[in-house]
Amino acid sequence: MVRRKFAFARDVAEYDELIEGEGQEPLNSVYYKNWEDQYRPHCDGQCHGGRYRKGERIATSLTYCAIADKGGYTMFSRTGLKVVPKRRQMLFFGYKLPPASEGGVPTMDRGHTEHTGCPLREGQKWIATMWYREGMTAEKGWESYRTA
Repeated sequence: MVRRKFAFARDVAEYDELIEGEGQEPLNSVYYKNWEDQYRPHCDGQCHGGRYRKGERIATSLTYCAIADKGGYTMFSRTGLKVVPKRRQMLFFGYKLPPASEGGVPTMDRGHTEHTGCPLREGQKWIATMWYREGMTAEKGWESYRTA
């Protein structure tokens, strides 16, 4: 599954330098099982714009393994976009933007990717989450870029 996620990020999102393997963050899962289980609004990467720096997260994918009977949507807080999940569907969003024509330097999203896992109302929800970073190696992996 991880190999296919990285292939998608390279081919469709055109993150050409993105390579799966040692040094990348592991695939994570989140299980929502109780009434009101949720994730409050947050950004997985930088949320304030600015220049891209190697080692930062550049994208996220969520694969909906089990979906709630009610609630549990993914909402992009600042844009109002609501994603109603379907089982086995993957949601992908990148926050490293292409180089600006004037400076030729990639920049980061200004908060449009801030999102929330809306409260669970009935049933259960399980997602597999993958975060992507460029330039990771076994010697210098994602943990060396963590912020305090």
